[in-house]
Amino acid sequence: MNIVWSKKANYSFYKIRNYLEEFWNPLIAQKFINDVLHIIILLEKNPMLGKYNPNLKCREILISKQIRLYYDVSEEYIELITFYNSRQKPINLLDL
Repeated sequence: MNIVWSKKANYSFYKIRNYLEEFWNPLIAQKFINDVLHIIILLEKNPMLGKYNPNLKCREILISKQIRLYYDVSEEYIELITFYNSRQKPINLLDL
């Protein structure tokens, strides 16, 4: 199944990666990238891997202890909606 990155997913991915690189270290940022790539490979094989969030009407999967990926599954592709760092303000339906 094809993976499609939304603009928001692309933005939030680089925002988190840049934050980790600047305030933690490049190895942590690289681990985040590797974890995301690993999850994407898993989602290609099994799109229903993440749990369904009825409030947000999409699926979510844990990337690391603080970071979640929100995504939606259609018959043709998987759309990555956004990456969310739990240290941010709470996610809102309007944010997706």
